[in-house]
Amino acid sequence: MATIQTINGPRDTADLGPTLSHEHLCSGFGGMSLAHIFDIDEAVRRALDALQQAYDAGIRTVIDCTPLDNGRQGRVFDRVKDKTPMNVVAAVGVYKAIPIAYARWTPDAYAEYFLHDIEIGIEETGIKAGIIKIAWDVEYQIEPLRGLLETAARGAARAAKLGGVPITCHTRPADYHGNRLIEIFEEEGLDLAATTIGHTNDSTDPEYYLGLARKGANVGLDRFTAARGEEEMERRSQVALDLVQAGFAEQVSLGHDAAGYSLSGGPPEGGPRVENPAVWRLVPEWEVPWLKQRGVTDDQIDAMLTRSVRRTFEAAAAMKQ
Repeated sequence: MATIQTINGPRDTADLGPTLSHEHLCSGFGGMSLAHIFDIDEAVRRALDALQQAYDAGIRTVIDCTPLDNGRQGRVFDRVKDKTPMNVVAAVGVYKAIPIAYARWTPDAYAEYFLHDIEIGIEETGIKAGIIKIAWDVEYQIEPLRGLLETAARGAARAAKLGGVPITCHTRPADYHGNRLIEIFEEEGLDLAATTIGHTNDSTDPEYYLGLARKGANVGLDRFTAARGEEEMERRSQVALDLVQAGFAEQVSLGHDAAGYSLSGGPPEGGPRVENPAVWRLVPEWEVPWLKQRGVTDDQIDAMLTRSVRRTFEAAAAMKQ
């Protein structure tokens, strides 16, 4: 076993329990706490309500994948930590690595930036980050931005080895980002078991997502929503079923990529999204039963919800230099 940092301090990985691998207590944009449209009391209330509903559905750990420039709020973590039974893991990282402030950073500069929050703490709270989050999206198609994203990935790999924490990656599977990320991580000497290639249930290509698992990475099936209808929910669940049937349950993690409170994608007049306290219940209450109806065992469900995530943290801890 290994130790994992939560907003309430260190926990043994044996205590993770069923885990949602990619969520957001609070998201939006860097500096949003200074904007008049942000309401910290409302953010805290919504986060606590969503955490309790997920806990009631059997979830015991939520990994918050919100770096500072994606709206991470240390004060929200600080106010939530003593009021929820849920384990919450906070992240450090960069969201797409395209703000001008990052333009000239080296991989080591990124690593130093990440390590501060891993070793010292987030903002002024003393809460330590337990995971590194990076994001590649459509920007990777643009040559000057591609180099920035790859530099951030190398910095994440170096910080992961020094800090002993795993990396989770927002990706655009239509561009097969996972393949290039794996190449970079291998070049940096990273154990791929400590990496999650996220949002992979966006993919419709079995060879792609099965290939990621064959290479040893954790496959994050962490974008699950009812917004596109039941047919799409079934298609995304089929990705999990394909991986389980191919023998990769221990390398699959599940989540929603949903927020308790968010200023991203809010109403046209500004402000947060419509409240949905059940935002983190769809995986345990819809996807898991769907998989069980198709022959997935309780042990395989435990592999996806618990052991796969534990594997990433234990692999990262074993790399610490």
